[in-house]
Amino acid sequence: MKTLFFLLLCFLITNTCYSSLKNSRDSGLEISLLSGNHLTDSVTIYEVYRKSDTLSIVSDDDHLYHPFGQYDTWNDFEKNYIKKHWTNLQTDSLFTNDVDVYTIRMSPNYIEFVQDIDITGKIEIVRGLIYNDRIQLYDGIRVGMTKREFLLNFIKDDMRYYESAAKFRTDFFKDESQYKNISVIEVISALTGIWYYYFFSPDQILTFICIKTDYTL
Repeated sequence: MKTLFFLLLCFLITNTCYSSLKNSRDSGLEISLLSGNHLTDSVTIYEVYRKSDTLSIVSDDDHLYHPFGQYDTWNDFEKNYIKKHWTNLQTDSLFTNDVDVYTIRMSPNYIEFVQDIDITGKIEIVRGLIYNDRIQLYDGIRVGMTKREFLLNFIKDDMRYYESAAKFRTDFFKDESQYKNISVIEVISALTGIWYYYFFSPDQILTFICIKTDYTL
């Protein structure tokens, strides 16, 4: 039931965005791994806790807002990432006095970005639905990877850990099978309001990603 609730929540978040977009074209995509280097010098995992079938991870990783790298303009993003990694996609844009909104749709995936000139000035992700590996996030996170591959991204030697996060890291190495009943992994930014929801099948495969923020136009 919890998994169904999160899926419904993600659908409601992005449904209005989908309704305004045209059908995009189906096409293959050449997948290219992103660099494992983080945007900041170090990453801290502040907390890891479990409730029912959901595991929550609180991190200050800058990649949560910049999962494809950090760019100052949309043209910069297009030139240095989009044209190199994505093909046959539909883009839409909306310009206001304070913020520029950009959307990308590669059927059936959808991502929305903003450039808020008054705050960061950077291109930042604000919401998204990812159903297949046509869109790949930082550190090679993609639909189709195993839960073990996913969790290994959060127990690296160059990361810092607060108490509960350090315990999770130790417990995982002792017996990773204790996480086999986790169907949702929530990754939360410790810096500001953004949430990633990763949904796993009973056979431990990542099948769907939902991204949402508290950003409002």
